[in-house]
Amino acid sequence: MLLTVAIALAAISLSADDKIAQAPEGMPPMGPPAEMKALGWLVGDWDFTSKMKMDPASTDWMDSKGTATYSYMFDGATMIMEIEQPMMGMQFKGGGFQCYDRETKMWQMSWTDNMSGRLSTYTGTHSNDSTVFTGEDIMGGQKMLTRMTSYNESPTSYDWKMEVSMDGGKTFMTMMESKYTKKKA
Repeated sequence: MLLTVAIALAAISLSADDKIAQAPEGMPPMGPPAEMKALGWLVGDWDFTSKMKMDPASTDWMDSKGTATYSYMFDGATMIMEIEQPMMGMQFKGGGFQCYDRETKMWQMSWTDNMSGRLSTYTGTHSNDSTVFTGEDIMGGQKMLTRMTSYNESPTSYDWKMEVSMDGGKTFMTMMESKYTKKKA
């Protein structure tokens, strides 16, 4: 009798486990989308050189060098980037998350740093060897549209630029350009 009860309880337990393991119909699969797996070349440490200007209308550029680290998190469903570089006599630190939204088929990115102290969000697209993110930002109390483009992407290097628009995207001015080179392991 006890053996029969134990077998019945085991069968009920296995049946419950099967229901938990199966995702409800229409739910996306767990783990990283293929688009995120394709970013594996970014994982690691990078050096970069950049030139920037705080006023988009200025012709005076400031040069600097920095480092970046990319790594996966949440089983590869998200990429995190952290950078450090000297800026105007201070140490600038920032970071962001990047992921691919399976439902909207759009890239998403968030960014925060020790200068702005806010979280900015962007959406984007990827094609061939470039990725473009756009989103609204605020600088000096003024709203602006920001466009960030990485291009010439390869496993060992890529170029990046940040442009801003004060007229809703009719015209853009470049505020920063960088060249990233992957450090040898």
